[in-house]
Amino acid sequence: MDEGPLPSEEWTGRGNAFSGFAHFALRNGRLRIGLVIVSVWILVALLAPLIAPYSPTQPHPFAKLQPPGSRFFFGTDLDGIDILSRVLWAPRIDLGIAVASTTIALVVGVPIGAFTGYFGGRAGLFGFGSNLIMRVVDVSLAFPIFVFALALVAVLGPQAINVIVAMSFVNIPVFVWLTRSQVLGVREKPFVEAARCSGNSELRIAFRHVLPNALAAPLTQLSIVLGFSILLTAGLSFVGAGVRVPTPEWGLMVAEGASTMITGQWWTAVFPGLALGSAVFGFGLVGDGLRSYLDPRQRRQTERVLESAVVERSLIGRET
Repeated sequence: MDEGPLPSEEWTGRGNAFSGFAHFALRNGRLRIGLVIVSVWILVALLAPLIAPYSPTQPHPFAKLQPPGSRFFFGTDLDGIDILSRVLWAPRIDLGIAVASTTIALVVGVPIGAFTGYFGGRAGLFGFGSNLIMRVVDVSLAFPIFVFALALVAVLGPQAINVIVAMSFVNIPVFVWLTRSQVLGVREKPFVEAARCSGNSELRIAFRHVLPNALAAPLTQLSIVLGFSILLTAGLSFVGAGVRVPTPEWGLMVAEGASTMITGQWWTAVFPGLALGSAVFGFGLVGDGLRSYLDPRQRRQTERVLESAVVERSLIGRET
């Protein structure tokens, strides 16, 4: 009787997978840079109360619009609040909203995508429900993403929890379509027919056998959606539909600083804008690197390029 792999074998397999990813990350420059940027901002979000020199909401009435200097490294804003402290505290809001909304979208969108992908095009109640769900998803995708999120926040109210709900609704169709496209290919594999011949129900086959083999694309997209969610959160705050003053949030800080840049106080918007751009850029690099790692063809191509570069450098070193 087959009792399955021993615990030591399972841990060995996980360790090999982790070591393989670590080796790939060390050799892939884009993924390495992205992981560093994302890790830095995560640490900043966790350690903000310890590393921020001032309160992110406490104004200094006699130090309004102070340029960067020894006392205020990033200067102060129109209310006299230290910009560096606000930049360091802002990831708690932006990353928190992005992680919460993306997690909800992943947890809701992936099962829906698996259901619609497996039962799509079939007769019966499940087939009808699958087609109905996809029509609703198609309607939601017909609206521009930012306009859709803006309308939801306008209806629900400009609060952080409502922004999370709106961002979740916006991102769910992304994971539905990604998972569905993967399931449509996986459901035709021979092991699915073997599972059906073994007496498994269709729902069990869909979620126990097919779905685990279709998770590569949604997990790859996870980092990109996180970066997009940060940017969308900042965009909502920039137009006044996101979090409210004096909450430290990058988009809100850029919106407040835009008016003072005209009179020469560039630091009020530049530093929050650079922080926002670096975070989105970092998540984008991580997503691109994960796509290369999870796609065997791209991974082999990347490894060949890296190996040829190493050989080329060694030959140049010998010649010199």
